[in-house]
Amino acid sequence: MQNRTGVGFDEVERRLELAQARLQEFGVRLSREPDHARPDSGADAVITLSRGDARSVYAVQVKSSMTLTALAHGRYMGTDPLLVIGDRITRRSAEAFREANIQFVDAAGNAFVAFDGVFVDVRGRVDPVAHDRDNRSLVAGVQEPNLFSRSRAQVIMALLAWPELIGGQRREIAAVAGTSLGQTHDVLKHLTAAGYLSGSSKKPARFGELLDLWTAAYSTGLGPRLHLARFSGDPGRPMTTEQPAYLSGESADGVDIARPATLTVYLSSWDPKLAIVNRWSTNPDRVPNVFVRRKFWVSPRPSDEDVTAGPQNAPWPLIYADLMAAGDPRLTEVAKTWRARFARPDWS
Repeated sequence: MQNRTGVGFDEVERRLELAQARLQEFGVRLSREPDHARPDSGADAVITLSRGDARSVYAVQVKSSMTLTALAHGRYMGTDPLLVIGDRITRRSAEAFREANIQFVDAAGNAFVAFDGVFVDVRGRVDPVAHDRDNRSLVAGVQEPNLFSRSRAQVIMALLAWPELIGGQRREIAAVAGTSLGQTHDVLKHLTAAGYLSGSSKKPARFGELLDLWTAAYSTGLGPRLHLARFSGDPGRPMTTEQPAYLSGESADGVDIARPATLTVYLSSWDPKLAIVNRWSTNPDRVPNVFVRRKFWVSPRPSDEDVTAGPQNAPWPLIYADLMAAGDPRLTEVAKTWRARFARPDWS
């Protein structure tokens, strides 16, 4: 028998026991929550991590391959922080997970876990039964800034979608990203420190890598925080709305899917009348396939904000991230084609 993500229940329990044993070395307790605590989120299990009075609920995904690519293929629709567990994470993938603020534990005890003042960062273990204290770090205090928190992820999306903003006025970037001027300044500073921007240069650096990290973090970070409503309905039926609507995922124009199985739309605000007009249902016996999310950006290109143009596409990085987050191999291939159409050749 398999769990929601296709992993056998016995395998999930085995990995959870290993993660529990490794975390106990650092004084962190792992306890299992009932599966019905977070239904249909795309998680393999729901757990609580605690140490003293500090605690946090996590959604768990089990990955045989602990990589950003594998994570991007597994759709997670919940709002709890995600903990990835598996047999072994490579040094390179561990660094990528840390940079994307994705928490993990492998069977050897390599770990990156941060909650409520507890910070566990373990590197370099290769033996699943090793207990080398020199390889562990347990710190309660200030953590490194999360480059992919909600507001920071909004700024990064704006730069990915409209690279002409790079080197421009920070006030304009803030207006496009829907963030404050202070938040925007903070993101640009951290992007420069991480090597993704070069001083006052108007050219991006390592933006292909930044796109990968942003996309991997989107499904558990910015994505869930944009959620407005979800329904079941006919994705092929033309949408009726009096406000500007922006299509994403497989329902976006030009994705080349003849019959989309889902509809993902971004709106500035949610009006319950939309569900009635478009015949969207909240019947719990039907699987949701209509996802309404909050539009946070304002395009620097006036034609993109033309309210008379009818439904338009969301910015291309959002479409790419929504395709990758679907966890459908067919859409993953479509996403690669979509990315190749928009990512610039010099985004190495």
